Amino acid sequence: MTHELSGKLVKQTRLALLSACAVIGWSGAAMAQDSDAAPKEDETIVVTGERALSGTKTDTPVTEIPQSVSVITAEEFHDRAAVNLQDVIRYSAGASSELNGVDTRGDFLAVRGTGAEQYLDGLNRMPGFIYGGRLEIFTVERAELLRGPSSTLYGGGGAGGILNSISKRPRKSFGGEVGVTYGTDDYKQFQLDVTGPIVDGVSARLVGLVRDADLQQKGQKNDRIVVMPAVTLKPGPDTEVTFIGLYQRDHLGSQTYLPTSKTVDGSGATKISDDFYLGEPGFNHTLASHYALSLLVTHRFGDNLTFSSRNRAFEQDTDYQEVFGYTGFGGAYADAGRTIANRAWYLNRAKYTGLNSDNNLVLSFATGPLEHQILAGFDYTEFREDKQEGFGQAPGLNLYNPVYGVPFAYGVGWTTDTKNSQTGFYVQDQIRAWDRVSLVFGARHDNVKSNVNGTELAANKAWTFRAGIIADVVKGVSPYFNYSESFLPVFGSNFFGVAYVPRTGRQYEAGIKFQPSKRMLFTIAAYDIKEQNVLIADPNELQNFIQGGSTGSRGIEAEANVKLPGDLDLTAAYSYTRAQYLKVDGRQRGDRRENLPEHQASVWASKRFDLGGELGLKLGAGVRYQSDKVSFDQLYRIAPVTLADAMAELSYGKWSLSVNGANIFNERVYTNCTYSAAVAEGYCYLGKDRTVLATLRRRF
Repeated sequence: MTHELSGKLVKQTRLALLSACAVIGWSGAAMAQDSDAAPKEDETIVVTGERALSGTKTDTPVTEIPQSVSVITAEEFHDRAAVNLQDVIRYSAGASSELNGVDTRGDFLAVRGTGAEQYLDGLNRMPGFIYGGRLEIFTVERAELLRGPSSTLYGGGGAGGILNSISKRPRKSFGGEVGVTYGTDDYKQFQLDVTGPIVDGVSARLVGLVRDADLQQKGQKNDRIVVMPAVTLKPGPDTEVTFIGLYQRDHLGSQTYLPTSKTVDGSGATKISDDFYLGEPGFNHTLASHYALSLLVTHRFGDNLTFSSRNRAFEQDTDYQEVFGYTGFGGAYADAGRTIANRAWYLNRAKYTGLNSDNNLVLSFATGPLEHQILAGFDYTEFREDKQEGFGQAPGLNLYNPVYGVPFAYGVGWTTDTKNSQTGFYVQDQIRAWDRVSLVFGARHDNVKSNVNGTELAANKAWTFRAGIIADVVKGVSPYFNYSESFLPVFGSNFFGVAYVPRTGRQYEAGIKFQPSKRMLFTIAAYDIKEQNVLIADPNELQNFIQGGSTGSRGIEAEANVKLPGDLDLTAAYSYTRAQYLKVDGRQRGDRRENLPEHQASVWASKRFDLGGELGLKLGAGVRYQSDKVSFDQLYRIAPVTLADAMAELSYGKWSLSVNGANIFNERVYTNCTYSAAVAEGYCYLGKDRTVLATLRRRF
């Protein structure tokens, strides 16, 4: 088949899809659960029973939605010893977590072979790359992993998908918990979550914690204070207004990168310890203060018309500085014996501010056998960053006899002030035909503006479309097919002050959902993705991300969620992801994307035991596997790894004592390695070692 003929067929297929149907949202790749802990209003993705307020932004049965989503609950966070947001997707198909290991700069994750964006309550939480200010998972009810493009409804999100978290919100009845946690890395935490009615029509919630801990490298701080108050007002049966405030203060150390030849490479060089610190203990730190206020509003004008509005403003101050191993000052080492590592210093003093608003109307009506839900809305995102940065050479460090504290000069070298805004309008017609076939027509237009250091850049405008169809072939079996497009503004600038341009992409996906009963859900999906202007970690500059060219990924995903009699819960996932470069400077077409395994598999099981009276026991265990990875230049491979997790919880009445562990056999993990043939050296990001947390809780 010629390239020209192939292109024509793709265009014809696209036109046929857009004429026939439109993409809805996501198939529940996790089994839906009934829970009063999951409010049914004002949530971007809600899976309760058999319904989801999600990819369509309407209340839709999950078996009528032709795309994939995994729902991870707060209970699962706790059971699996998750500490950061990137930890929660370890058991989700198609998702790669901890891309940069225990890097303190942020949560790094990928979905279907490309970076995934972070959303909170349906609004883009990180419109640009922000140093520090990571989401505290104790403040959320659950996280939902949307696979595939989401631009038509949400404006942002790459071709692979987004991870959306749902904040804890006030409830109508009194409840909550108080607890203390102690664990590895001298982890000490006090946490509080209390909610209930204040007066008639007013409910409140207060979530908070104080943490005093170390990072994996001893002496590097991992301290945090979080206070999140929330109030919900119900002035009438058809109106609900929720305010959510947030204050978060982090005092962290920083990640260290270790030379490849001295750690995982089998070259015969004298090894150094995995916990060796290549930074400067008195210099490296991350200080971040994050403030946010959210306003969520829902009003029903009747049975057929509903208005929804989500809004958030945030501000963050960051003081980040780091010394790290560097190859750019004449090579990786200062001596012929390769014992004294060259190092660089970097600092970032930044203020980030953001504003998000999403507003829409949903109109429901019927025309003969067709039931329509028309969704129309607009959203606005504004993101500003004012950065002062500096970079230079730091004193070398002897890897076998380190001497820290050698003074060196450092300071601000340049400033960057960027302002970015995005305005989007979207419309969707969701159709249910003869109660067997679901169709949706969706389209969106975006206008993105950017200003860098007072210079207005050319505006970026784009239309995106989504189209999908799902049919109930026989009871419990629903095959689907969809086409969707992505348009993701990449706000901010690179290490050298050059503004990023939007990422664009498209996806074809086909799958089947099998739900033999309400207690079981099995999904399988296959997809083909292409994306342009992706961000790639700069192999020559650890603090930078480069952009340009195009990438693609094809894969297969399968997930199963089963609740068996006797309080036995099982989840399993498998994914094959062939992520590759199509056209990127310095790469050959077909080269594998760095730091992404092709095969991943996991299984988790938990069971509750009634020990009599008020005494109960819950046991759980899981195994997760990922195949090998390659470095950016394809010269180095990271070996496959299999990790085990486990938990045990003893409960008595409203009291519970749990012990939760991740990587319980303390396998050495390197999540990402670089390599330069010119200097015969690279650096590896260290993954998380064994984590064990013991928690004593009292529920109200």
